[in-house]
Amino acid sequence: MKSSRVFLFLMSILLVFSLAACSSEPVASVGKEKISSVEYKFFLGLVKMDMETSNGITDESTDAQKKEFWDGSEDGQSRVTVAKNKAIDKLHELKILLMHAKSERYKLEESDLSIIDSTIESLIQEEGNGNRKDADKVVKEKFGISLNDYEKIYKDYYLAYNKYAPDLVKSITIKEEDIKARYEKNEPTYNTEKRTVKHVLIKTIDDSFNPLEEDILKEKEKLANDILSRAKAGEDFDALVQQYTEDTASKPNNGQYCFAKGEFVEEFENYSFKEGLKEGDIDMVKSELGYHIIKFIKNGTTYEAEKDNIRAELQAEAVKAKLDNWKSQKEYTLTKDQEAIDKVEF
Repeated sequence: MKSSRVFLFLMSILLVFSLAACSSEPVASVGKEKISSVEYKFFLGLVKMDMETSNGITDESTDAQKKEFWDGSEDGQSRVTVAKNKAIDKLHELKILLMHAKSERYKLEESDLSIIDSTIESLIQEEGNGNRKDADKVVKEKFGISLNDYEKIYKDYYLAYNKYAPDLVKSITIKEEDIKARYEKNEPTYNTEKRTVKHVLIKTIDDSFNPLEEDILKEKEKLANDILSRAKAGEDFDALVQQYTEDTASKPNNGQYCFAKGEFVEEFENYSFKEGLKEGDIDMVKSELGYHIIKFIKNGTTYEAEKDNIRAELQAEAVKAKLDNWKSQKEYTLTKDQEAIDKVEF
């Protein structure tokens, strides 16, 4: 339910997963695969950005504040060392996945390349107002690489994480009893930290997240208030959802969400987590997305609502275990050139 800019979205995905190959002096190797200094520099920059953002360091922070942060330590190590290790570790994982993808003959099809081209074009529109040179300048200023290098990186990312990784996850079967065991173990936490609600969304923005015209906004407000009155009068809430909601994600489930704090827009969450709510309470809040007519269902969640999430958690844990096992194998050994690493400006 929250929007994001195309560039930041791409960068956040790359931060979680890692990078692709560019030609430059190697700083490390994974088996026979090299990790270039360009890769390392770019990914180190992304790690730095993430660590700063997570700790409240922004563009408005002073140089002195940034220096104080990076002079600090985490878990007994300097933050600089932590950042460098994270960068190398994620590159290690990426190289392993790329090696498996290539050995199993995964490749980018025309449809994949079309998606990548569209993504790069969106980046050019977003960061360069449609001008490739301007977008290239922004990428260089932020990450020290060219737009062409970024495109190469994205292609390798796509091969590893959009083509190979989904099949790797699908190959891992999770038993129903394991899902139930995880749910039962965490049920007290679910009941404390999650809420179940249903809602009807009447949007006040268009598909590009721009505000609607004033006369349309007035009609939307009138409709939302009418739905609220009908819901409070006892009209079937599920039927109102099916007739009016503009939240296509929750409509198949009659507008229902089970969620923890930090997953939805602020106004929606503030109401859902308000103390004293009783089953069946109905009210309306307005957010950046529009009007939410909300019916409170219960504190906590249900097994059926959490089952798919738990399955995904267990699959992610299994993938991590598989990666850790691969890392320990000789053919995927990480060998670092510390001298070359230290030459890369932090």
